[in-house]
Amino acid sequence: MKLDFRDLALRFAFGGTAVAACFILLQIIPSKSFAGIFVAFPAVMAASVVMAGYFGTSEQASDIALGASAGMMGCAICVLTSVFCMEHLNRWGLSLNIALSIWFFSSYSATRLIHGLLEKIRGKRHQKTGY
Repeated sequence: MKLDFRDLALRFAFGGTAVAACFILLQIIPSKSFAGIFVAFPAVMAASVVMAGYFGTSEQASDIALGASAGMMGCAICVLTSVFCMEHLNRWGLSLNIALSIWFFSSYSATRLIHGLLEKIRGKRHQKTGY
């Protein structure tokens, strides 16, 4: 997929608008723990999938969505790690660094796991159908 300025501008506009809208919701909604769900809004994922599909192929968009799924699994582990570390270490900066490191490695592991499962499913389907 070739990168151009139009592509970057559209990603910036789409992602930036989504992030700004989520920030506004955070300010309006009184329950900050409920409002926190908007912090996890997948604006970057949505912008990336749309642009990959529009400027590339559905297969490229699918690959990006698959990676986003793994990243979101990593986000769940990251959040749990950060809460645990902040409660027990009582140092938010260190806790955040640990949680982000855990996010990267858990997301990478989830990507490998998903790819492995998909290959296994495709292999079984190929054996049954010959396709």
